[in-house]
Amino acid sequence: MSRTVRIVHLDPDWFGDVEQERRAFEREFDAVRVDAVDVPADASAGEIAREVGEADALLTHYTDVSGPLMDATGCSVVSRYATGIDGIDVEAATERGVKIANVPTYCDREVGEHVATLAMACLRGLPQYTSSTADGEWDWSAVDPVRSFSELSFGFLAFGNKARAAADIATAVGFECLAADPFLDDETIERAGVEPVEFDELIERCDVLSVNAPLTDETREIIDEDVLERMPDSSVLINTSRGELVDESALLDALEDGPLLSAGLDVLANEPPAETNPLLGRSDVFVTPHAAWYSERSVDELIEKGSEAVIAAYEEHQHEGIVNPETLE
Repeated sequence: MSRTVRIVHLDPDWFGDVEQERRAFEREFDAVRVDAVDVPADASAGEIAREVGEADALLTHYTDVSGPLMDATGCSVVSRYATGIDGIDVEAATERGVKIANVPTYCDREVGEHVATLAMACLRGLPQYTSSTADGEWDWSAVDPVRSFSELSFGFLAFGNKARAAADIATAVGFECLAADPFLDDETIERAGVEPVEFDELIERCDVLSVNAPLTDETREIIDEDVLERMPDSSVLINTSRGELVDESALLDALEDGPLLSAGLDVLANEPPAETNPLLGRSDVFVTPHAAWYSERSVDELIEKGSEAVIAAYEEHQHEGIVNPETLE
């Protein structure tokens, strides 16, 4: 009789239930048990371990997974249902032979659409118009300037699949598109109909700067006071990647006394933000709740690809979602 594989979802409320994962795993494993454990946001690794017990695989979206938690549960696989690996101690996992998986390729179109939507809304002054009409004003001149998209440049910091999806939309409505990405050659960027430029030229030329870079030690607060001060007058900052890429204090200064017209933010340094976060409630800032990835289609895609990565890791197979393939036997 084959041993039952136990898989534990640490953030079940994020999807509502685990039935889709259960069906995916039941197709692959002869005997599998999929459990959901609600983990309080402030729970320690020890508290989580007591709730979880022993597990072969942990599925997480927000809950951090440390080396001690891996030890306590005895898991051999940890899967983060997201494109990044924030909150997962990959070094500790690799030392223990624990496979770490994520979902690097999903929601490209959704994020691209969100980037373009935020940018166009900010450039058309929708945050300011909404605020002024709510205050009883009926004045088309409440926003200045409002410019035609065909007069403007749209820049991308990093040019992966999500940025390319946004560039397709931006190009279609008339923007000139630029991109800076040290990991891509010029020809790759040019094939997308986008002009490759260096970082300094990007920030000094683009009327819209979309931050699409991953969060690393090198990119943390890459959008700082110096960068924001060098952006063109009446420019717009869009961030749908990670909140920590932007120095939020410097962003506030750039909105109040610097060159920025407005900002569209799907991510913040701390999520959910405190009610006192000064970026909330401003008439020149659109904030959405880390929702750029979301559509009904992308939820299904995330669960399907996330489940595939867990199965591949557990069965020691190569897969694009395994971030430490050196642990595969």
